Amino acid sequence: MISFFKKLRSSGAKQQEVEQAPAAGEEHAEPEKTEEVRPVMGLYFPKEFDSQFAQEDRYVMQFFLSELPEVAEGKLSIDGYKIGQDMTGLSLLAVLRNNMDADIALTRVPLVLQDAAQNTIARSVFDMSEAGVVPAHSAMPWRFVFPYSDFLVPQADLSSWSVGFHMENGEIQTQVSEVDFEPADQFSMSEYIEERDQQVIDEIKRAIEQTENQVNFIGTTVNYTEDGSLVAELFLRNGRSEEVALDKAMVFTLRDAAGDVVASRTLDMSQVKLSPKSVTRWTLTYDKDTQQKENPDLSEWLVEVEKK
Repeated sequence: MISFFKKLRSSGAKQQEVEQAPAAGEEHAEPEKTEEVRPVMGLYFPKEFDSQFAQEDRYVMQFFLSELPEVAEGKLSIDGYKIGQDMTGLSLLAVLRNNMDADIALTRVPLVLQDAAQNTIARSVFDMSEAGVVPAHSAMPWRFVFPYSDFLVPQADLSSWSVGFHMENGEIQTQVSEVDFEPADQFSMSEYIEERDQQVIDEIKRAIEQTENQVNFIGTTVNYTEDGSLVAELFLRNGRSEEVALDKAMVFTLRDAAGDVVASRTLDMSQVKLSPKSVTRWTLTYDKDTQQKENPDLSEWLVEVEKK
């Protein structure tokens, strides 16, 4: 990419020499035909972003803007630029383009992240009050972090992806003329949580049918907390006809999609009693001292349980 931009600059210098007036006595050459250049919005960096972008990064982002479809006059658009994964969730760098005649002040903005098949991966409400305003006829980058707690699916195809505004009428749009976003108090995860819990219940029913008279540990969700702890939610299922008392020393090992050990700890479970033919929700917390792998792939995971 560096050499590509050097080539652009050198081509520009050559064109500048051609456009100079001919020397006395020289014939006037016919002006070269040039392709029409579509104007690209200028980049505007909020204060907290201004120091994060080197000059070369700005060139790359400006080129990215030049490749995007035009924003219709009087509209605001959002375009995903780069996405990455860390301990808190998916970090999305996007560009907001304001092609209105007035500055736009954004407050709470509901966004939806979709994968290559246009399935919704996650949706969150973001407080953009610190961003100030998106100036008229300008493009402003902003970083959005979708926490794992707001994910609707355990895995997704991110070979291509998109981000859009969730509107008041329920539609997902990338360009809007009115900032009629869905109200934050209505942008809840309850309907999706209910659907996810129903899927878990269905899985438990299948497990009960297939593993009669067994004791199982079924993983449902796993998320990082603000202090860096890793919290896994499990269902302890007793398929036997009698009460089961767990062992004093049990090792719980969390593995990621690659099969690597993410975290492991030993717990005294002797106080846990499982009623006959029951399912008990239980939370397992791994603090930083018990974690062994940074940035694990938790699109798939499991908890292995063994006696010590």
